[in-house]
Amino acid sequence: MSWFDDICDTVSTGIDTALDLASSACDTAKEAGEWAWDHRKEIGEVIEAAEEVVIENTPKDPLEY
Repeated sequence: MSWFDDICDTVSTGIDTALDLASSACDTAKEAGEWAWDHRKEIGEVIEAAEEVVIENTPKDPLEY
């Protein structure tokens, strides 16, 4: 094998690895999106509860900081 073949093999391997990682990232994002969609009601309830806590704990008078 020539040095050129070695470079081509290295680049090809790098591209294959990058494509595998990108595919895995897409699969993970899809699964996360599906989970979030399936649990959207619960997520919304948690967000609403967090908003209430923030509102309740925010001083009405800015000088209270």
